[in-house]
Formats: sequence, C-alpha cells, structure tokens
Amino acid sequence: MTSSDCEGAGEAFRITTDPFEPPLKSNAKHEQFFPSPAYLTVSSQLHLEAPTHALSRTYTLSPTFRAEPSATSRHLAEFYMLEAEVAFVSNLDALMDTVEAGIKTVLRGALKADTPRGNRARQNLAVIRKSLAEETAESSGSSDGAASLETARQEELATFTDKLFARITYTRALEILRQRHAETPFVFEPTWGAGLQSEHEKYLAGQVYGGPVFVTDYPRSLKPFYMRVNEANGTSSEAVDRQTVACFDLLAPGIGELAGGSLREERLGHLIDVIDRAGMQREDYEWYLDLRRYGTVEHGGWGMGFERFICWVTGVGNVRDVVAFPRWKGHCRY
Repeated sequence: MTSSDCEGAGEAFRITTDPFEPPLKSNAKHEQFFPSPAYLTVSSQLHLEAPTHALSRTYTLSPTFRAEPSATSRHLAEFYMLEAEVAFVSNLDALMDTVEAGIKTVLRGALKADTPRGNRARQNLAVIRKSLAEETAESSGSSDGAASLETARQEELATFTDKLFARITYTRALEILRQRHAETPFVFEPTWGAGLQSEHEKYLAGQVYGGPVFVTDYPRSLKPFYMRVNEANGTSSEAVDRQTVACFDLLAPGIGELAGGSLREERLGHLIDVIDRAGMQREDYEWYLDLRRYGTVEHGGWGMGFERFICWVTGVGNVRDVVAFPRWKGHCRY
C-alpha cells in the first residue's frame, strides 16, 4: 500500500473502506482508514531507491497492481514485477549491460544440461513445448513438426545467450518502422512522439533484429516523471518538444516489451520542475525529494513483468496461462 502513484498514469487502485457499510455500533462514526488517499502499488521503484543509497544494489519481486483497461494477452490487473536499482551508474549502456547479463545468466542456467537445476528446467520446457505442439497440431489438423517444435524453443533461447542484444534509439526505431509502413502498412502508423504499439515492438525484435533489442531515449512526454532528462540539442521550441529521457524498453521476439528502465533523475531542481509541470502534488512526494536533498548519487534501475518473462521463455502466448488465478478488467472470478 502506498500514497504515491509511481507511474503518474492514474492507473492505481484506490484503497478505501466502504462508506455505505453500517457502523458496528449505533453511535459509531465512519472514519477513513487512512487520512490521505492510499493505493495498491503500481511499482516498488520509488521506495526501492531509498535503500539503494545505502546498499548499492537492491531488488524486489513482489505483487503489482495496475488499473489498466487493457485486456490483451500481455496485461493483467495483478502480476509480479521484478524490479532492481543500481547505485553509482551514470550512463544508460552500463545499466543495459547489467540487465542483459542478468537475463543471459538465467537463460544459461535454465538451458544447462549438466546440472540438476538445468536438467529440471529443460524437462519442464520440453513438457510445455510438447503441450503447445499438440495444441498446434490439433488446431491445424496436422502433427507434422510437432516433435521439432519441442526443442526449437530451447535452441532459439540458446542463440540469444551467444550474441549481444541490439541497441537503437527510439528515433532510429521510428525511421525503421516508417520505412516498413510505407511498404506494408501497420495497423497503427508509427509517429514520433507516440508510443510504440505491440505490432511495432514485435516487428523490431522478431523481424528486424531477430532477437532482443533495447530501444532507448524515448520522448520525455511518454515516460514517468522520475526518468533523467537528456540535455536538449538546442534551445528552440522544437528542440524542447523533442526532448528525450535516458531510458530503455527491452523488446523480445513474440512478446514485445519485456522490461523497461532508466537512469533516475538525481538533480533536485530538475525533479521538482517535472513534478510541477505534470500537475502532481509536490507534498505527496516530499519524502522522495528528500532522497535528493540530503545526499544522493547517480543511479538507475528497471522493472520486468515476471509473467511476461515466463511467457517469453516458455513460448506460451497468453500471460493469463502462466498465472493460477488471472485477473484483468472485467474478470475477478476467483
């Protein structure tokens, strides 16, 4: 529970007692449980920054709640988020190096055949792929290639551990997407200043680069307030409008966005300015601003939806199929 909306997108679940519930005693008066608005957390990141200043590296794997109306195969109202913060990091490449090394280490461990853990992981992947292959064969009416499908995923994941993840800027990604759009139109036209759609992300990772790709330096207007602002190339209104932040989204074949992170804005004046510009209540974030007022270091971090990662590794196409009791907009049956 938190009083802060980390993402600033207004997609937090408000916590409250029912004001229409009759009091237990006739003379009891209804009171709000908390004196100020409280929410289910959309991210642990803001709070995780505090111990990072003491411990240098921190992480959490914890429940996360988003009141997003999306009912796609990638979205849930409740999911687990792996989040990490790293102190003394001053450039985006160093942060992406850490993310890439972590993912590759996990993949290598899961695919290593000469350890008990690796053998178990490979067996589990084989069972899942066999089930998916049988479903594919049943729906297509053909069993051709079902057996090879079981091992194809393991071989594909192994190739990702052997090569560097590609890295491109958001602006470069838009150039690639616009070129493809001119030849074979997407459903959504790629436009600078707009977010990348799932079809754009999957095209970049799956067809252009054939593997995970970091897309960096998104427009400032698309990202949360805490991301470090890149210096504008010029002082014109156009340069300011096209200002970017030091951030990345990691796109993976088949799933699209897998993780996202950034350098955190450690400059107090810049952070206050962004909060004020966004119309946020500065008093709600005084504790966060205090982390800058009373001593800070350059730092950064990232978050990854754990269920999306499981989908990517296993090849399962819908995030609801890797959760025991999935909940999304319009569905909380259990």
